[in-house]
Amino acid sequence: MNIENSANWFTSDGVNRPLLRQRAFNFRWAEVAPDVLPLTSADPDFPVAPQIIEAVTAYVSDGLLGYGPTTGLVEFREEVASMLHRRGIPSHPDQVLATDGAASALRVACRAVLGPGDEAITFDPVDFLLPHCAEEAGAKVLRCRLQPGSGEIPDGALEPLIGPRTRAILICNPHNPTGRVLRREELERVASLAIKHDLVIISDEVWSDIILGDVPMISIGSLGEEVARRTITVSGFSKTYGLAGLRIGFIHCGCPKLASRVLEVSGAPRTTFGASVLSQVAAQAAIRDGQQWREGFLHHLRKMRQIGAARLDALDGFHCTEPEGTYLFFPDIRETGMAASELARELETRARVAVVPGEERWFGAGSLGHIRLSFATSEEILDEALARIEQWSKAR
Repeated sequence: MNIENSANWFTSDGVNRPLLRQRAFNFRWAEVAPDVLPLTSADPDFPVAPQIIEAVTAYVSDGLLGYGPTTGLVEFREEVASMLHRRGIPSHPDQVLATDGAASALRVACRAVLGPGDEAITFDPVDFLLPHCAEEAGAKVLRCRLQPGSGEIPDGALEPLIGPRTRAILICNPHNPTGRVLRREELERVASLAIKHDLVIISDEVWSDIILGDVPMISIGSLGEEVARRTITVSGFSKTYGLAGLRIGFIHCGCPKLASRVLEVSGAPRTTFGASVLSQVAAQAAIRDGQQWREGFLHHLRKMRQIGAARLDALDGFHCTEPEGTYLFFPDIRETGMAASELARELETRARVAVVPGEERWFGAGSLGHIRLSFATSEEILDEALARIEQWSKAR
């Protein structure tokens, strides 16, 4: 692949369907029938940036693949700290822990803060990993229902959920599955409550680089020293750079006490946990050298967002807006008269397109009456999938 020829990175020629059928798991190409197009798990269909391949190849060619440092390669942690600093989060490499993926980072963060008898607050709908990781740590999860339609955090809705056992608020920004970017005013309300009630904020920012609209991404850890001190930021490199198979992420803690607790709970000092050195090399290259690729990806996604949202919104019984962040459509399908699970089955069996239904197990009760579709694919594949859905809709 020619590094300079970025225009070709995200065309249909860049999507290797036979290879995806072999390697793309987690409800994607390798796990559906050969004639089904999967718009399911949020994972790009495109090859990674050439600079990432070059960095990993160069590292392997030296022939030495030993253990890395307990907290992660210093070069990796420096790149992450610099990236967070550019977002306004006070950062130092010593505050960063390399993890084997963003999901693992979220799990460790929850275990560091929560335990049996504690309570945590998150939102409804939200990606299942947030409540799951809190519950796995032993905590009871209370959900704040987002405003139907807009996805806003209703003013005054959070504080009534806070009690003597509340220890943390878990947020996802940009928000999965709605695709909404949280506003500064909303983040300031969350931060104010955390300070008032001495809570930790766990912020899942795995989508922070996928901003497609005019609303800027604001990390909650950038809203002042006191907020930063009580914020744990978790993220990874699967959504932006297609590194899901390398399982690489990180945890950033806003104060030494949290960082020490996270490190101990992780098991990294006892070598029972840790990110692959090769994965860190890949992620380091992504941050340092993958920005041209990322800009091309964002340009492509903005085009897919406009095309896809308009065509989905035109379907009978569908209402779909353009997401501000992520590469996820989350149309309201209630006017079809079908439950989301039923509609998803219909699309897969009749239209041969796989989507994620809005069900409690995935996103909470607030997702009922919706489906989720990923558009991190080529224009040709998205057009083909939408054409099949349109044909199915007309034939109903």
